[in-house]
Amino acid sequence: MTTKTLHMESLSKVGIDSKRTTAASVALVGLVTYLALIHLKPILMPLAIAILLYFVIKPPEQYIYRKVGNRFVSYGTVILTFVTSMYFISIFLYDNLSQFIDKVPEISAAFEEKREKYADLNLYGFETIFSDADLLAGLASPSNIETFVLAILGSLGGFFTTMVTVLIFLLFIVLEEHTIAQRFGAAFPNSFDRAKRIVHESTESITAYIVSKVTCSAGQALVMTVIISPIGFDLPGWFLFGILCFLLDFIPILGALFATIPPVLIGFIMLEPLSAVLMLALLIANQQVFGSFVEPNLSGSKIGISPFVLLLTVMLFSQVWGIAGAIIGTPIIIIARLILDENERTRPVAMMMANTVEEE
Repeated sequence: MTTKTLHMESLSKVGIDSKRTTAASVALVGLVTYLALIHLKPILMPLAIAILLYFVIKPPEQYIYRKVGNRFVSYGTVILTFVTSMYFISIFLYDNLSQFIDKVPEISAAFEEKREKYADLNLYGFETIFSDADLLAGLASPSNIETFVLAILGSLGGFFTTMVTVLIFLLFIVLEEHTIAQRFGAAFPNSFDRAKRIVHESTESITAYIVSKVTCSAGQALVMTVIISPIGFDLPGWFLFGILCFLLDFIPILGALFATIPPVLIGFIMLEPLSAVLMLALLIANQQVFGSFVEPNLSGSKIGISPFVLLLTVMLFSQVWGIAGAIIGTPIIIIARLILDENERTRPVAMMMANTVEEE
């Protein structure tokens, strides 16, 4: 072999070894991160929620600041409005939940009536479902529905308990937002430009994601609430399902579907078939309009994460942090992709996570 050939083979071997080392490092960091998410949940989850809330309140805070020119007033107004809104929503939600529990016997009676009515009809094989009394009675029994409602109450209670820690983290993030960059620049002058670029791109991407998600989730939840409220089809627990729609829509891919299933099931129990089908059509149309047209136009290509990666992220974070993890997992994976994209060795990983290669 010539010297040139040996040199090329040596470089190729070095490149392969470098890629293996990078892959091993990424796998090790991923494992350590996963273990940290599990064992440091009481600290990391409130911190992640606080960072997410920071991006939520930042756009209205900047708007108020441009009007009044005072950071204390702008942040105080936004945070006070948020806390006050949460308080009144929780009161109305509790009242709606109480009404829903009172309606449980009525729902069960309506379900039994529907089961007996359609069990003897020819529904192309589906009548066997209605004839299975044990299966359907178990799904719509008062005890199961009441357990479902109480589980939601318990989750909300735990969430509001966590919110105390979240607000403390949020307060310190707000107080140090203008000094942390200066401290980082003084401590790591060689890495300051790269870190500044990552922070800028992360802020831009996450802000676009948060604004589009909050807008679309609120819009979809509002329309759903109107459809199933006394103005529309008057389902029990209509405000509860509207709140669930708003929260679950933050979960990519699966959230909107899960939010639509409960009111549809109750609608087919409580309403006449034609009305139930009409309600189903309106809910599907509502979901498609916001999910397929409004949200993509608002967020554009700022997210840039593969749907498969989003699905894995939802499954992973929901496993370690529950519903809250499924909601805040997407902003975390957005930041992770941007950080991986800044390093030449880890850039292939970022490209595999991207929705389209043209972005890179």
